Amino acid sequence: MNLRPLILIALLATSTITHAATVTNKITGVGPKNGLINPYFCIQNGDAFAYKLAPNASTDGNKQSGNAYYVGGTLRFGGCDSSNSYLGYVGFSVNDQHNNKFSSYTPPKGVHIAYTNPAIDANGNITGNIQYTPIASNFNLLTTPPSQNTTWPFVGFNLSGLEFGKTIDPFVIPNLSKEDADGLSDLSDTQAFLKAGMNTTRVPLSWGYLQLDGPGKGDINADYYNSYVKPLLETLTSAGVNTIVDLHAYMRYSVFGKEYSGCGADGKCPDGTLILDANAYKDVWSKLYALMKNDPKINMNYILLDLVNEPVDVPNDAVFTIQTEVIKSLRQQGFQGYILVEGNSWSGLHSWTTSSWPSSDGKTTYTNATLFTRDNFIKAGVTDLSKILINVHQYLDSDYSGTHNQCQTNLKTQGADGFNLDVFVDYLRQNHLKAIVTEFGSGTDQSSCQVALQQFLNYLKDNAANGGKDYGFVGWTIWSTGHGWGNYNLRVTPTSYQMTVMQNYLQPI
Repeated sequence: MNLRPLILIALLATSTITHAATVTNKITGVGPKNGLINPYFCIQNGDAFAYKLAPNASTDGNKQSGNAYYVGGTLRFGGCDSSNSYLGYVGFSVNDQHNNKFSSYTPPKGVHIAYTNPAIDANGNITGNIQYTPIASNFNLLTTPPSQNTTWPFVGFNLSGLEFGKTIDPFVIPNLSKEDADGLSDLSDTQAFLKAGMNTTRVPLSWGYLQLDGPGKGDINADYYNSYVKPLLETLTSAGVNTIVDLHAYMRYSVFGKEYSGCGADGKCPDGTLILDANAYKDVWSKLYALMKNDPKINMNYILLDLVNEPVDVPNDAVFTIQTEVIKSLRQQGFQGYILVEGNSWSGLHSWTTSSWPSSDGKTTYTNATLFTRDNFIKAGVTDLSKILINVHQYLDSDYSGTHNQCQTNLKTQGADGFNLDVFVDYLRQNHLKAIVTEFGSGTDQSSCQVALQQFLNYLKDNAANGGKDYGFVGWTIWSTGHGWGNYNLRVTPTSYQMTVMQNYLQPI
């Protein structure tokens, strides 16, 4: 029997199966060079996006799509569920003649991320890059400058989203542009807050997003800064809004794509690695300050620097000494604006004098009140304290965490579990220091929380650093605003009950 024709037919069949419709996902993503987060290609078949083509994986595209000439689907980070970040819809012409070509791409509307340089070669290798695209700065945020408050120089809100997640999520990035004024924008809410009489915004940033190569290593991540941070700072400061730039880090560095900038869904709180090298903090702040200072569209007269958000379990006196080193470094570089320092134990106002920790040798017991003294600042070489602010946080629920919907209604309590408001003010008076409360919040139980919020603001008003006093409170920023929060229990909107209370302490434009 002559087997040659059969063998030839078998080889042709094998060749056809091997090469006809294979597609391979080689699209590159975002993050550090050695740890890129690459997208999934979620192949559509009928009404379903049934096949998850993982990064660097291959499949028979025609078979998975049910189409002999076309393969299309969505791009997403992390998987193909609706909860995974949507990066747009892409389609390719794919067939057994190797005449593969890119067909079309539809980016997500109002979200500044895109699939660039899309391509597919004859062997089905899908290539291209996921890139962040810049939000437009808005130099018409207000037609009238923000109001000056007669009680405090700084009154406002946190605009959160730049610090969310393990990876930069463009769906929650604060956006004040006119072009994107839809459900993914913060423009109308922010304008409403400012017109109501607020004049200050706190902007949390992730250290892991700012420096992809590690703490104090490498340049500032240009994609993150130029696309998202820069336009926000330009927009706010050009309108005369006091803008607090917050390194939202807990004195920890969180690795891009692996750890959260804060508390993770896996229960680790805070996530990341404790950093005790002052040079790492000086490095990130030096580079961040240089970018802001050299941008003519950022008005540095309205920039305040919050050195590190809510330090936790920092040993010995490092929470103080590291921040004083950063203060001196920034002053040497020419920054003359306000600098905010935070204390151990989540920088709680209520625990400023009561939460303690021992030194490594057991010879000293520290509290924030005994570390952050006028004498210690001067000994550390920070002799001008006129623009150094003690930055504290104070949530109004039972354990001061902000995770409960009900609020305490007696703010006069003292001791280990008390609010300790009077004790904190005594600390400020004794040291001739001024403070700002950059995070406070109340939950959804309006009956209890409206009472607590009014009591707290009354206390800040009664103990304001005005009338020539050299101690007391210079202001506050409530936690939090931002479209990325959804139904978060502490989210504040222009129509929420919190605004009804705060309005009594504001002077509208």
